[in-house]
Amino acid sequence: MILGRPANQWIGLVSAAAALLQVLLVQLRPDLDPVAVATIIGSVTAFLGVVILFVAGQPPTVTSGDTVTVQTPANEPNRSVTVI
Repeated sequence: MILGRPANQWIGLVSAAAALLQVLLVQLRPDLDPVAVATIIGSVTAFLGVVILFVAGQPPTVTSGDTVTVQTPANEPNRSVTVI
């Protein structure tokens, strides 16, 4: 989650923005090589996707004094523990 949105929405937004940028660059600057533009923007988009998944997939930070719910197997009540 980043800013309350799941990672797939952020990746979709970045991919759509990159595709729009690619189309605009090739249409507005006909002297640019479309293959080079696609390669560069595709590489940047892939990198941003990895960064988004890395940031969104971080486990929560637990500090001393926090209460955490521990999920237990079925038919057993979950437990709440306090971090020391």
